[in-house]
Amino acid sequence: MNLTEQAAAKACCADLYQSDLARLVFGDTLHPGGLGLTNRLGRLMDIHPGDWVADLASGRGSSALAVSRVFHCNVIGVEFGAAAVTQARDSALESNASGACFVRGDAEYIPLRAGRFDAVFSECSISLFSDKPAAVRQIADLLRPEGRFGLSDVALATGSLPSELDGTLGQLLCMTNALDVQGYKELLRDGGLDLVHSEDASGEIIKILDDVESKMGALKAWRSLAQLSDGQDEMLDKAPLLVSTLRQMVQDGELGYWLFVAQKPG
Repeated sequence: MNLTEQAAAKACCADLYQSDLARLVFGDTLHPGGLGLTNRLGRLMDIHPGDWVADLASGRGSSALAVSRVFHCNVIGVEFGAAAVTQARDSALESNASGACFVRGDAEYIPLRAGRFDAVFSECSISLFSDKPAAVRQIADLLRPEGRFGLSDVALATGSLPSELDGTLGQLLCMTNALDVQGYKELLRDGGLDLVHSEDASGEIIKILDDVESKMGALKAWRSLAQLSDGQDEMLDKAPLLVSTLRQMVQDGELGYWLFVAQKPG
């Protein structure tokens, strides 16, 4: 895939994460576990007041704003989608969050100064990157010595992706190019970082699936009354079977959600 094709794919992905379907599945945080898991990741990263932190693929800014507020630190969110950056900036103004700011940029080609950050985190995003090793090497460059990188993402057993998820919906669920648990550990190690913690949070996927089931009927009724048809109706019709499939995959250990924290050597 050339650079033009990569940019088009990222723009498509950014638009997808602004869709009604994304809000149905993930809510405002766009990842399993919500802000509770974000704060858990922040504690594992040992973020201190006054630290400089980068949030890569920051979406609408919910996580960056929460980390800034909870840990009294400075957070710069980097997001590809223009609409999401605008929403994040508006949210920061509305909440008078002076410790968080947002820039539009590609999290695979990070527009931030190397060696400046005490911590970097990325939630449900690395799995979507086209060149994961290069991205992790850049993240290591961003960090100061002994700085920490927090990663939370979908983990998928090799060869277990159902054919019906090898497309838009799989991309929305961060599954299309997800690694298995060992793959993430090797990715961090090969990027020059030392793994200091890994944690299974797969139960958060089950919570999402339960929530989707409870909302599905209401969303379909709303879309029908509003006479909306933008290509998501077919996905909504398939949702009950997909929810069942995904739940079984979690139970079988083929699909999970994990937290990883790695440290740059001193």
